[in-house]
Amino acid sequence: MLSRVLFQDTTVSSMTRSTAKQPKVLLLETARRSASTISILVKAEFEVISVQDPNEAWATLDARDDVDVLLADISSPTGGVELGRYVHDRWPELGVVLTSEQVRHLRPDEVPGNGCFLPHPIPADTLLDEIRMAARRH
Repeated sequence: MLSRVLFQDTTVSSMTRSTAKQPKVLLLETARRSASTISILVKAEFEVISVQDPNEAWATLDARDDVDVLLADISSPTGGVELGRYVHDRWPELGVVLTSEQVRHLRPDEVPGNGCFLPHPIPADTLLDEIRMAARRH
């Protein structure tokens, strides 16, 4: 049983319906956390493409040109930092948001491109705002 809240689901103005196009997010997270993240993103009307490993993420990005933001967990075996670097090298216009439950801080030069890093727990409004900002840089 989880004893900690991984995302704080708060209702704020950033979660209200908007007529603007919402970002399409490629989500690479561990299965135990992805359901919570997907719920937050779907409530905010984002389209979510969930993948389980870096190879699946890469294949998805290779096959689609409509992804706006990569949201990846760096502390899981999925290897989010390395994937973020490879993705930024191949698709520099793609927004990158990295998260971690274990890592508390990354230096700016460790985050690919103009991406950002968010340690868990992440308030829902912060997560949504960062994804929107990353998508605008797209």
